[in-house]
Amino acid sequence: MGRYLLGAALLGVPACLPSLLVPAAHAKTAATFPLVAERRAPTIHVDAGDATVVSIAAKAFAGDVQAVSGTLPQVSTAAPSGDLAIVAGTIGKSAAIDRLVAEGKLSVAAIKGQAEGYVVAVVDGGVPGVGRALVIAGADRRGTAYGIFHLSRMIGVSPWTWWADVKPQQRATIDLAVDTITQKSPSVKYRGFFINDEDWSIRPWAEEKDPTGTIGPKTYAQVCELLLRLRANLLWPAMHKVTTAFNLDAQNAKVADDYAIVMGASHAEPMLRNNVGEWSHAERGEYNYDTNGPAVLEYWRERVKTNGAYENLYTIGMRGIHDSAIVAGHEADGVKLLEKVVADQRELFRSELGRDPATVPQVFVPYKEVLDVYRKGMKVPEDAILGWVDDNHGYIRQLSTSAEQKRPGGGGVYYHISYWGKPNDYLWLDSTPPALIGEEMGKAYATNARAMWMLNVGDIKPGEKGAEYFLDLAYDFDGTSRLGQHDWLKQWASRTFGAEQAGAIADVLGEYYRLNFARKPEHMGYNDEELGIQGTDMSPVAYGDEADRRVAAYLALDAKATQIAAALPQSARDGFFQLVQYPIRGSAGMNEKILSADRSFLYAWQGRASTNLYAERAVAAFRSVKAATATYNVIGDGKWTRFMDDAPRYQSVFSAPPVGKVAPSASAGLGIAVEGSVDALVAAPAKAEADYGLRMEAWRNKGARADSLPAFVRATGQRHFIDVFATGTAAPEFTVTASDPWIRVDRSDVRLGGDVRVWISIDWARFTGNTQRKGQVVITGGGIERAIAVVADPMTAPAGTLVEDNGVVSIEPHHYAMLRSRTGGWRHVPGLGRSGHALESGAQTPSATDASSAPYAEYRFVTRGSGAAKLRMGLVPTFPLNAEHGLRYAVSIDGAPPQVVDVEANKNWDDAVQRATSVTSTDWTLGKPGAHTLRVYAMDPCLVLDSIVVDLGGLQKSYMPPPETVARKP
Repeated sequence: MGRYLLGAALLGVPACLPSLLVPAAHAKTAATFPLVAERRAPTIHVDAGDATVVSIAAKAFAGDVQAVSGTLPQVSTAAPSGDLAIVAGTIGKSAAIDRLVAEGKLSVAAIKGQAEGYVVAVVDGGVPGVGRALVIAGADRRGTAYGIFHLSRMIGVSPWTWWADVKPQQRATIDLAVDTITQKSPSVKYRGFFINDEDWSIRPWAEEKDPTGTIGPKTYAQVCELLLRLRANLLWPAMHKVTTAFNLDAQNAKVADDYAIVMGASHAEPMLRNNVGEWSHAERGEYNYDTNGPAVLEYWRERVKTNGAYENLYTIGMRGIHDSAIVAGHEADGVKLLEKVVADQRELFRSELGRDPATVPQVFVPYKEVLDVYRKGMKVPEDAILGWVDDNHGYIRQLSTSAEQKRPGGGGVYYHISYWGKPNDYLWLDSTPPALIGEEMGKAYATNARAMWMLNVGDIKPGEKGAEYFLDLAYDFDGTSRLGQHDWLKQWASRTFGAEQAGAIADVLGEYYRLNFARKPEHMGYNDEELGIQGTDMSPVAYGDEADRRVAAYLALDAKATQIAAALPQSARDGFFQLVQYPIRGSAGMNEKILSADRSFLYAWQGRASTNLYAERAVAAFRSVKAATATYNVIGDGKWTRFMDDAPRYQSVFSAPPVGKVAPSASAGLGIAVEGSVDALVAAPAKAEADYGLRMEAWRNKGARADSLPAFVRATGQRHFIDVFATGTAAPEFTVTASDPWIRVDRSDVRLGGDVRVWISIDWARFTGNTQRKGQVVITGGGIERAIAVVADPMTAPAGTLVEDNGVVSIEPHHYAMLRSRTGGWRHVPGLGRSGHALESGAQTPSATDASSAPYAEYRFVTRGSGAAKLRMGLVPTFPLNAEHGLRYAVSIDGAPPQVVDVEANKNWDDAVQRATSVTSTDWTLGKPGAHTLRVYAMDPCLVLDSIVVDLGGLQKSYMPPPETVARKP
């Protein structure tokens, strides 16, 4: 095979964007180092006295070189020798490195005082007995390991090489284009993930794959190596009752220390204790610090004694036994109790470790009710990290105030991309868009929350992409955030699967995140622990059938992913299935299942003979998810057996769904249903097996007529449909006749069971006059004849103009006419929001006392009518930045006094996090038809504006806002 020169343009990544290859580092690539040539590779030399992780990383890198080239370098603790050598070591722990530094052959001045920094350099003649050396010098043990694994990235080895079977491109010869790389400290001090809710995937998998029959040392070794490859340094271990507690096997902590991973524990597990696995009520009494403090304190003391010699980040404070509220005893608000808990915990560092508590890394996590206690005035030691939390659904509840940002301990964030709990779980697929992670963690970074970033990643798989993006941000915030979602996904795809398909992969993943953000797969059934599947309100009748568009979009994504897989080398397909294809296929199947089941209820109500086919389609989609999961679990000869579970917690949303059914009439019959109405125009003799009328209320529009189509507006050029269907076992013949030559009829859209979706549009070239005209479409067949009214509105506007269409003006926020930014203000964030084009008022936007001083986005639109209007604003359900700010916007139409809206005060959180939107409204009067101006003022930071709808009385019931009403080109 050919010779490959690997440097800043590795695997198709542009040389002008080196940040993901050499994050926050300075690199020169004037020289090359022959890593593999003629089946030979230099020996990798490490010092026997260096940290264990250095040898571990060196051996892993040697394995990576073998995976790429077929040649395995030797790893040795002997003195370097030969024409070529690789020398890896930690400053102060490696004699070879220290000699190079002392003799001036290697400069490490740039990483002095830079925790986890490293230098990679080619040194000619500087190592005794070696002609040329590739040197990796770490400022500390993790810095050395990161430097070694940086070389793995340079030769094309993904961090997911083991965890997702990502195989590197093979080549016989490898030249590293590297002279000097200097990497300073990461953007965030402690960076890692939390294995949580492990009951359904990693724990059952480990039962078969780990020698201990649980998540034990062998599994944790793979976890720790993954963390190092992702440039992370912190782990919260699995902690449910189904898993043996991490510290009950002393080898687990030893493994973590060997890999230089800092150990912590979750918000519910202070002082490295796993309560559900280690606290015995029978032996120790109640887990209540007010009534049983000495026993609880002794319990914590034992762990500090046992694990104090390791590198830890202790969670301080207290919650209940298992992710439950603290038992506050006689004190109502819990402030004094928690302050005493923290004070007593810190004394353990003094008494058991002999250290000043201020020098021991600690984090206080104000999660759920603990945040309420903190807000009541609880004092947290200034040297402890304040570990802010999201609401479990990706929106950070609160960040540091100006005063809190000055605390020596700094701030941190505990963030979820997987969650078990109210109002609804999402434990199956990774559907949190990188754009949302970037927006939320950007606020954290801007408010000095840079001491700890912890990600709840569930079972690790399938949260790979979200975890990598989160940790890339934590390692190199500036370089990663600069890319944006699409460019990061493209670079990720290029690194993981090669440059040829990278753009296509980024495109399908961007659409995957957009669709799933609007409604997560696990939330499609609107179910929770108590309720079965409920009907959605994704309308099968409004706005051209939004439910059908959603299913079609998912099926197109699945088809595109299949096409990409076929274009990839065979060796890449297992990894592609796990990282891309399975999440897409799973979400497509879930949406097709639920929305086909919904359609079966509507069609049963209308009496369609095709009802039962949609019921069968729903069941087939359910089976397609099961088949995809079975494929996942046999990848690599069963490497991932039992890992993927498509029904965590067995919630009803994952089951075969309830469906509508009919008994078709024995005789032929014809039915007609018009866009916008759930009721058929023709009474249907097909008999439904149940009364499905209650489900129709989700889609029924007040005043909707079954004999009239929505108006056709020339400016937008929208088309509308009429469904003609059989009510019996045979499909009758029918004709469609238009009353006027300017009415177009397209009956080519034939669907399940022979139903015909007749699309009606206007041939504006044949339309005469400048006023509205009425016509009709007549459908004849099966012994009936029905006329459906058609109204054509010739209103025109220049292309790109926002206009009224059927009593609505719908605006995508990034289509503003102008922005006025003062300090901060609105900015367009591609990939963010249900629209994929939200505007954000960044963390630097000051809160305004009145709209006149606030930055704004201005929109211009044209209406046919005038009078009463309701302005509906959809916002991603973020929280106020901190206690110093609110979450308000102001709006003004046509220069009227602005109305200020408090988004947080009007938020229905349960509904908002499942819909990924919070809709607020204001009332207006449009004084005249024609041109109007809307201004939307950012009164506070951290608003995320996702949709704008001016409702003049025509808004239909739908899940998403209406499609944007924008004038098209003539």
